[in-house]
Amino acid sequence: MKYMEIRNLIGQELKKYTANQLIPSERYLALKYNCSRETVRKAYEQLRAEDKIYKVQNIGWFVSNKKIQYYPASIENFNSYLKAQGFAAKTELISAKQTDASFTGADLFDSKVRELGFFEIIRLRYADNVPVLLEYNYLPASIFPNFLNFDVIPSVEEVVKNNYNLQYSSSQLKIKNTAAEEFDGKQLGIPSSQTAIRIERISKSDDQVIEFDVEIWPEDKIEMILDIKA
Repeated sequence: MKYMEIRNLIGQELKKYTANQLIPSERYLALKYNCSRETVRKAYEQLRAEDKIYKVQNIGWFVSNKKIQYYPASIENFNSYLKAQGFAAKTELISAKQTDASFTGADLFDSKVRELGFFEIIRLRYADNVPVLLEYNYLPASIFPNFLNFDVIPSVEEVVKNNYNLQYSSSQLKIKNTAAEEFDGKQLGIPSSQTAIRIERISKSDDQVIEFDVEIWPEDKIEMILDIKA
């Protein structure tokens, strides 16, 4: 059978499954349909291109849930906009530590700020118990002393606003598709054949850069929406 025939057969079977449910393995379907695993893999890749399924590395293929609508211009935090879209949000703190200025984006800060180092916070975000976002936040230690004494899991921005008397006045975003780094792919379950969406955000309070963060999203988990008014 050609892979599109297999794709059509699997597409019918998907109606029996619920969102985020594990579906049969490539090996199982190759035996069931008396074809090669490569044929099944091509059929699965076609279904993924149609946003019907997604893959978690070293686990298997799952039925897709609805995508998260991502509004680049929005100032809402992760928990708020996921809840508004009907998702159950959860955040896991991967690490929080003080580091030097060796990360990509450090040169956006003033040289004197870089000398005293930064706080690096890495969080893994979930929607309906599925990992959808790995977020890196970098804040200068000179501007935010003792930052790690606060609970940074729900919202870094809220800690800044409530404890340092600073407001986020503007942000600049750079969005691109990229291959996921090994660590990022492992945390998010991104297979090597799939790219990720990388969003770099520079945040300012007035004219001062106060935060740099990087968001890594599996490409099949979000859709970008931008409202433009005349």
